[in-house]
Amino acid sequence: MTGDDETLLLLSAYVDGALSPGEVLAMERRLAAEPDLRAQAERLRSLSGAVRATLAEVPAPESLRARIVQRIGFADPEPRRARLGSWPALAATLVAGIAVGASLGGVVPLGTAEAPSRPADAVLAGHLRGLAAPQPFDIASSDGHVVKPWFNGRTIIAPDAPDLSERGYPLAGGRIDIVDGKPVPTLVYRHDRHVISVTVVPATGDAPAGEERRDGTFIERWSAGDLTYWAVSDLNARDLRSFVALYRDRTARPK
Repeated sequence: MTGDDETLLLLSAYVDGALSPGEVLAMERRLAAEPDLRAQAERLRSLSGAVRATLAEVPAPESLRARIVQRIGFADPEPRRARLGSWPALAATLVAGIAVGASLGGVVPLGTAEAPSRPADAVLAGHLRGLAAPQPFDIASSDGHVVKPWFNGRTIIAPDAPDLSERGYPLAGGRIDIVDGKPVPTLVYRHDRHVISVTVVPATGDAPAGEERRDGTFIERWSAGDLTYWAVSDLNARDLRSFVALYRDRTARPK
C-alpha cells in the first residue's frame, strides 16, 4: 500500500466518523496544514452525502422482502404492542434498532416499530442507542466548525458546537437522532469516561425547563429562542448541570 492509498483510506474513515479520537485529531491537523487534502475531504463528504440521500430515497420493494421470507422460511411473529414507557420495552426497541443498523452496515436512528411517545423518551432512546453502538457519533470531530456544517442538509437545525475541552468537556462529534418522526441533530461531548448527548429540536413550549432521572440517567431540558435543548448523560446531576451552564453560556446570543 502506498502512502497515497493509506491517506485516502484514513480520509475516508475520517469522513465516515470511523477513526479513534487520537486519529481524528491527527487528521484534523493535516487538514489544517494541507489545502489539497482538505478539498479532497470536502469532495468525499459531498459524495457520501449524495450516496446516503440516494439510498434513503429508494426503499426495498415489498416483493423483495416476500422472496427473502420465502427463501429462508421466516414467519412474522404475532404483533404485540409494548408500552415504551417501561425500561424493558425501551431496551427491546434499542436492540431492534442496533440489529437493523448492523445489517445495513451503518447506524440507523430509532424510529421503526413503536417510536417513543414523548420527546423525552425519543431523546433518551437516541442516547442509549449511541452508547450501545460501536461509537456514539456519526461524525467524529473535536472541531465545531466541522460538526456544525455537517448537519446542513441532514437536519433543519445546525446547532452551535463549542469545544469545552478546557473545562473538561471536549466535543467528540455529532449524530442524527429521530424525535417526533423527524431527524434532529445531537452533539456528543465527553467527560472522563462519560458521554453527554445534546439533542436540539424546534421549541414547542409544551413543558417547562427542568431535569429528570431515568434509571441512573439524567436529562436536562431548556429552551433558548426557537430551540429546545436536551442534555442526557449518566453523569451525576451536579456535573451535568455544570456542563449545561457552560454550554448555555458559550452559545448565548448577544442581546
